[in-house]
Amino acid sequence: MISVSTPRLLGFLAVLVTFAATATPQRAATDPIDQWVESYMADNQVPGLALAVLEGGQIVKAKGYGLANIEHHVPVTPSTVFQSASVGKQFTAAGILLLVQDGKLALEDPISKYLRGAPKEWSKITVRHLLTHTSGIPDYGEDSTWLDLRRDYSEDELLHVISSHPLLRQPGEEWIYSNSGYTLLGMIIRAITGEHWGEFLRKRVFGPLGMETARVISEEDLVANRAAGYRLVDGGIRNQEWVAPSLNTVAEGSLYFTVLDLAKWDAALYREDLLSKASKEQMWSPVRLNDGSTASHGLGWFLQDEPGRRAMECDGAWQGFRSYIGRYPDVSLTVIVLANSSAVQPILVGHKIAALRRPALAPPTRTAIHLPLETLAGYAGAYRLPTGEILRLSSTENGLKLEMGPAVAELVPESKDVFFAPTAPDSRLIFVRDKTGAVRWLLPRRVPSWPARAEKVSQ
Repeated sequence: MISVSTPRLLGFLAVLVTFAATATPQRAATDPIDQWVESYMADNQVPGLALAVLEGGQIVKAKGYGLANIEHHVPVTPSTVFQSASVGKQFTAAGILLLVQDGKLALEDPISKYLRGAPKEWSKITVRHLLTHTSGIPDYGEDSTWLDLRRDYSEDELLHVISSHPLLRQPGEEWIYSNSGYTLLGMIIRAITGEHWGEFLRKRVFGPLGMETARVISEEDLVANRAAGYRLVDGGIRNQEWVAPSLNTVAEGSLYFTVLDLAKWDAALYREDLLSKASKEQMWSPVRLNDGSTASHGLGWFLQDEPGRRAMECDGAWQGFRSYIGRYPDVSLTVIVLANSSAVQPILVGHKIAALRRPALAPPTRTAIHLPLETLAGYAGAYRLPTGEILRLSSTENGLKLEMGPAVAELVPESKDVFFAPTAPDSRLIFVRDKTGAVRWLLPRRVPSWPARAEKVSQ
C-alpha cells in the first residue's frame, strides 16, 4: 500500500548492492527461471514468491515458490493471495478512466469540483495531475511525521490531514511520487458514484474480468489462501508490522490479488472491451510538464522508452509485501511477481525474469571508463530530491559513492556524465549540466519510482 519516496529510493539503491550468498537452494532446478528464483530466495531469506510469465496475454508459466505462511508451513502456489502494494494504483487509474469513458469526469477537471473542503491552493490541480504524480501534493507515506499508521482515519479526516500541508511544487511543475494523490482519487470515485472505490472496481473491473480474488484488504474477513507478510529485522525474519485497518482500504494500493488474477488483467489490456484504445493511449503516454519536458510516468504506470526494450511497469512495497508487473510490448511479454518479504527487490526480480525469457531484454554490457579525479570531484556534492530529501555523492578512486540514509551504492562512469552500478547495469544515473557547463541535476534512467530529477545544492 503506502510507499514513499525515501523507501522507494532506498529500494533502488539496494538493487545496486551485490547480494551476498547465504544459502543454497534445497533442490536443483532445471528451468533457468526456477534456478535463479530459488537461488535468489535462498540468498536473501525470502519466505515465499509467486510469478507468472505471459506471452500475448496467455500464461506460459505460473508458479509458487517457498512458503506463504512460515508458522503453518503453507506453500505458495499460483493461487496464493498477496497484498498489491502500489501495483494497485493502476486499477485506481483504470477506474478513473472508466468514469471518463462514461462521460462522468474529465481528466482536466479541477479536483475541487469533487472534493468538498479542498483548499484554495489546490484550485489549479486537475484529476490528471493526481494520476501522474504532478500535483505537487506531498506524500503522507510510511515515514512521514504527519500520519499515525496506528490510527483509523475517515475520508474527511484524511482529506484534512493531506490538505493541511503546503504544496511542494505548483501543479504540473515537477514529477513527485504521491500516495496522497491516489488516496484523493479514491475519494473522487466515491463522490461521483456514491460507492467506495473498491466496490466500484469490483463491479466494473474485477467482476467482468473474472478476477475472483481481487478485492480491498481486510484483516477481519476470511480470505482463502492469504499469505502472511514478513520483514527482516537484525538478520532474522519477523511478521509484518500492524497498521490501522482504514489505512489498508485507501486507493493508493490497498488490494489483494493472485498472479492468476493479474494475468486476467494483462489479457484484458490486449483487448478493448474494458478500456478503450484512447484510454490506454492516455494511460501509457509520458506526462508532459509545464516546461514542455516529460517524465517517465503515465497514469498509474512507469514507462521505459528504449527501442526494443520498451516497458510499462509498476512495483510496490508495503507491510512485508513486494510486487511487480512489467509489460514489454515489443516482445509481447508480461512478467508478474508477488512476494511476502521486505527483502525482495521486485524491480530486480522482474527484470531478471524478463531477460531470462527474452534475452534481448537483458541489460547491455557496459564498460567502465577512467575519469580523472578532478572530473569525478565535479560530480560530488549534495543533491536535493523534489521532496526535500538529500542524497550525497563523493568521489572515489574509480567512480562515485552514493549515500542516502543507511543505503550506499558504488557507481562507475560509462562515459562523461553517465554512471552505472556494476551490479545493476540496467539502471543508470545521468548528470545534466547548466549553460555554464557546471553539473546541475541528476536524472535516473530505467529506474521505476524514482523522482524525475535531483538538483545539486552544494559541492
